[in-house]
Amino acid sequence: MHYTEIDNLVAVILAAQDGDDEAMSKLLDMFSQDFDREAAFGRSYVDPDLRQELQIKFVFSVQRFNVAEHLSRPSTQSGSQLTRT
Repeated sequence: MHYTEIDNLVAVILAAQDGDDEAMSKLLDMFSQDFDREAAFGRSYVDPDLRQELQIKFVFSVQRFNVAEHLSRPSTQSGSQLTRT
């Protein structure tokens, strides 16, 4: 299952933040296509070391993600672009 196929990631993220290993595994599985795409960027194969690094950073990011702050922000228009810092 890809993350775009689930209506609400919040419950899964909160469960993962509370130490639910199954929820974290579910998140890793949902984002696996994205890890593969990024780990293969510019190559014809998926670099397993890069994929693993991406997964580790993802786990740390999920643990530090502030769900309440994210939900309190006003929603953006679907056509707007994100700015990177």
